[in-house]
Amino acid sequence: MNEFKNPALVIANGEFPYHKLALAPLKENWKIICIDGAADRLKSLGKEPDIVIGDFDSTKIKKTERTNLWIETPNQNKTDLEKTFEWCVKNQIKEVVLLGAGGQREDHLLSNLFLVSKFYKKLNIEVITNYSKIICISGSKTIKTKPDQNISIIASEVVDNIKIVGLKYSLINKKLFPSSIAISNKAISSQFDIESTGKVFVFLNHIEIE
Repeated sequence: MNEFKNPALVIANGEFPYHKLALAPLKENWKIICIDGAADRLKSLGKEPDIVIGDFDSTKIKKTERTNLWIETPNQNKTDLEKTFEWCVKNQIKEVVLLGAGGQREDHLLSNLFLVSKFYKKLNIEVITNYSKIICISGSKTIKTKPDQNISIIASEVVDNIKIVGLKYSLINKKLFPSSIAISNKAISSQFDIESTGKVFVFLNHIEIE
């Protein structure tokens, strides 16, 4: 039944986008998956979700009003976002842009990032908030930046070896623990290279708000 093409736009029920870079994905011709109450706020922008997933405890509208496919997931042992990621994997979606991941409750943002880390091998997830773009990676990757952009790298686990080249402050073959040691770096060109033996979060702050 999967008619989705990559990427799919997933909107969680956190702080709704208002920064122009966070709103930009809504202008793309992507299929939209709303998590529960996010469907109400999307409707306020005059857009319709293609799918709504959740236990429907925080949406005010009726199922028959405005979507082709409602997927009810009442399992209280998993969050609606985790169930949404599982649905994406099951339906062979490989790339996800996630909006609304935080902003209202810090515990939700932290747990959502843990889920991004959990699914990073199965889904290429790009989190866009009103402040940053966040990705979870391991291995080798070249990441596009803008000069003077604020870049932070936070390990989600103990990383035995990491190499970062192309930022103001380099890390060469260092062990990195979950800590603040690699935050508030600066881009000096249009890209940088990172090699990591473990999972790290890369935060690329929107340069327009710095």
